[in-house]
Amino acid sequence: MTLDDFRREIADPAIEFRPELRWWLAEGLHTDATLRREIEDAHRLGFGGMEFLAMDEGAIDHARYGWGSEEWVHDSQVVVEETTRRGMSVSFTSGTNWSNANLPTIDPDQPAAAQELDVVHEILVPGRSRSGPLPRIDLDAPIAETTLPGHRGTVRDQHLAAVVAARAAGDGRLDASSLVDLTGLVDGEALDWTAPEGDGDWRLFVYWVHGTGQTASPSSSVNYTVNYLDRDGVDAVIAYWDDVVLTPALRAEVAHNPRAQMYMDSLELSTYGAGGLFWGFTVADEFRARRGYDIVPWLPFLTRDTPFMAVSTVYHHQPSDDADRVTVEKVRFDYVRTLTDLYIENMLRPFAGFLHSVGMTLRSEISYGLPFELTRPGPEVDGIETESLEFGAQIDAYRLMAGPAHLFGKQYSSETGATTRNHMLDHRFYDQIIATQLAAGITKTVLHGWASPAGAEGVTEWPGHEGMWPMFSERFDTRQPGSEFYPLWTAAIGRLQYALRRGRPRIDVGILRTDHFTDNLIGMALIGPDGERIPDETAYGTMWMRDRENHWWQDLGMQDAGITYEFFDGSLLLRDDVSFDGDEVQPGGPGYRALVVYQSTLDADVAAHLRDWARRGLRLVIVDGAREVESLMAGRFRTHEAAASATPGLDGRDDELAGIMAELRGMPGVRVAAPSGVVAALDDLGAGGRARFVEDDRHVLTHLREDAGLSVLYAYHFLYETTEATTVRVALEGAGAVHRLDAWTGELRPHRGAHAEGDRTVVELTLAPGEVAIVVLDRSAEAAASPAADFVEVARADSWRLRVESWDAGEPEVLSEDRGLGYVSREVRPTTAITRVDAGEIGLAPWSRLEGVGPDVSGVGEYTTTLTVPELAAGARHVLDLGSTCGGLGSVRIGAGPERGFDTAHPVVDVTADLRPGENAVVVRVSSSLNNRLRARGYYERVPDIGAQLTGEERMQHAIVREYGLVGPVRLLREA
Repeated sequence: MTLDDFRREIADPAIEFRPELRWWLAEGLHTDATLRREIEDAHRLGFGGMEFLAMDEGAIDHARYGWGSEEWVHDSQVVVEETTRRGMSVSFTSGTNWSNANLPTIDPDQPAAAQELDVVHEILVPGRSRSGPLPRIDLDAPIAETTLPGHRGTVRDQHLAAVVAARAAGDGRLDASSLVDLTGLVDGEALDWTAPEGDGDWRLFVYWVHGTGQTASPSSSVNYTVNYLDRDGVDAVIAYWDDVVLTPALRAEVAHNPRAQMYMDSLELSTYGAGGLFWGFTVADEFRARRGYDIVPWLPFLTRDTPFMAVSTVYHHQPSDDADRVTVEKVRFDYVRTLTDLYIENMLRPFAGFLHSVGMTLRSEISYGLPFELTRPGPEVDGIETESLEFGAQIDAYRLMAGPAHLFGKQYSSETGATTRNHMLDHRFYDQIIATQLAAGITKTVLHGWASPAGAEGVTEWPGHEGMWPMFSERFDTRQPGSEFYPLWTAAIGRLQYALRRGRPRIDVGILRTDHFTDNLIGMALIGPDGERIPDETAYGTMWMRDRENHWWQDLGMQDAGITYEFFDGSLLLRDDVSFDGDEVQPGGPGYRALVVYQSTLDADVAAHLRDWARRGLRLVIVDGAREVESLMAGRFRTHEAAASATPGLDGRDDELAGIMAELRGMPGVRVAAPSGVVAALDDLGAGGRARFVEDDRHVLTHLREDAGLSVLYAYHFLYETTEATTVRVALEGAGAVHRLDAWTGELRPHRGAHAEGDRTVVELTLAPGEVAIVVLDRSAEAAASPAADFVEVARADSWRLRVESWDAGEPEVLSEDRGLGYVSREVRPTTAITRVDAGEIGLAPWSRLEGVGPDVSGVGEYTTTLTVPELAAGARHVLDLGSTCGGLGSVRIGAGPERGFDTAHPVVDVTADLRPGENAVVVRVSSSLNNRLRARGYYERVPDIGAQLTGEERMQHAIVREYGLVGPVRLLREA
């Protein structure tokens, strides 16, 4: 790609580069007119695609409108037709709502439904005999509580899986040496057995397999979660979509949409029994075949409680002898490794194959939530998705899955913008989430989300149908005052995403990391040490990564130096489609110039592979003493005292691994370091970073792409709640001309502040807090040194006329539709009444402090003034610095020029083309959130605080008055 190609294409980025939307439909209730209107609105506002799903709409007829009904299938057809006609992407979900793959055609007693391994116990004193039938699971007994969606439906069947006995040692401890598998002694469902003599009672564990019975709603009947481990589950999913959903008409539309997808969201699966184990009818046999030993005797050490996602796992039993702890941990690893194998082979791989056969691709939030290894499934899907909610929009969390995305050329996307602060936060908050994602190599933003204002009668009120409830999301739709400016905003995001999809990613370091219990609840860790509720915006803006605390790779030396890194499971290196060319790992992808090993366990085959590559020149850093989070909410961390000191599973290869690692530690291309010594080790190996900071900088994150003769650098000042700009000097490999992108106009101009130093080009960037920059190094052009730009003030605007368009509830519209099926569908569409408030001549201040506006107003403010510019020097560049808009999205117009958007963190607009000598009329429009109006209406008094609920406390949201408007200072600046 040439610079001219880049300039031409980024000026108006194609629709596939625009941000996309998650659309919560009120089941199948929406009229065709509503569906078409919403898609037309989304397209008009600049969004590139819609992922649609059914959400429970209260007291409507679910049999008529729920997922799987004729109305739902009909609405699906309309959605696909309308998005396809506009060139938008369209994504189905693998069942109703978002939480898992589920179907109305199965019941819990069928092998296609999700299964669990449950347990019931007997206690026997030494020497005591028992005989007769074994105890069964009481499937009617109260079940374990879960915070995940769904409930347990009726489960009837259970199948005896195993019987194991162990000597109890008190406090939940068991004597591992006493474990005995009694399954072979069972006759039918009866067992005669005598507990051996000796100290300590015996516990008899009786294991039964039964369906979890987890339901999903809304559905036209009852949807049950499918089996992710046995092939029966995906076969049922494929059959349903093949036979029921994908009608000939729908297939025809899908065939015309090159971006039709299936989306698999969070793995929010529950078990309800005492065993707490996900299971399948083939799990024990598959375990034996893959791991080389029988899992059954070890089952007492596997049963667990998991109140909320895999990270919350608490095992029921530990070995009484510390010498057995390592063995038990290895067995536990082998269990979850086997589950991951089955998830890949019996769900993702066949499902992706089916989707490809019907012209669709598979995008998935892989693994997290269940005890599956986080990155190993990456190669099996077409798109890897993460999210901002559960991971708290943390850069290290986004790096967790960047590795497989970049290694295998997968689209890396994020579900973006879900919080617990419905309608409360300023637009800047969401812009900062997006900016953080881009720094990790995420190049597709899927906003969470969109909902039609229209919904069911009796439950829908202004500002509109909630969709994902009023407590877990934001609405990026027409109910927002800021939607007026979305076309400018979505084009700007589109330009950033276009730039960051050019060519290939260039990541300096790959870190080997294996994790089956990923902490995906960081974004829920919002309770302080004294039980106080920490606001989402406080946590995101001032804690964690913005308080020098990354959760997984905790030493910040590489980040401060501008050395980029990401994570992946070491077994991915063993794949045939991963290569090392003597310098880089996966040269056609991320091109890692060094790898890091730090966890205390490492597979022996991976270690041998690293040794082979090291003999060919691989740069490797072995890090002892690294610390990482296990569960932030629980305050649990792990320190890996010695890297790769054992294999993770019970494979008997610890000695083999020790020999390989001893050899590696002595090889010339290998360094051994503490976390604080990694940067020095990389420098010593000649792997100090392609976009290295000349001096360390604690404020900036970068991401680099290369496309033929172009290097595209993204830089972001991520400490957005601070007040000081930072100046960073980045030494890019290669020589050439440097240009900087204005994401809001698409203009690519020569960058002031670049010079050559040896074989590198040093680019100087001054970034305000929260500001992002894209610079392009054109290596085909001659380098030209230039001093950094400076700005001088030309004029200042202190006096303004303000008119506010105040938003409030209007009269609702009732919409009806008769499709000739013997009934009429009705929905209510709340409307917005806009009252124009003239605040007169003002000095700039937040609306809450302005007489005539006040603390109860939300909407859009229009500020007008006149700037007098006596003369304009030829070729001089001028920008209008708005100071602050309180994080509100908006636009600027000078004279007869066009409306121009601005960065909510750094609202500075290039107005060079619009200025004229003399008087210039200036119009600045700034939007707000709906918080202040909804607060005044009592809305938040009825909205539960989900962040507090997760700790067991029931309370409503506490809404404060938010600051809105243009507060300045507003200055016209000339580049000197």
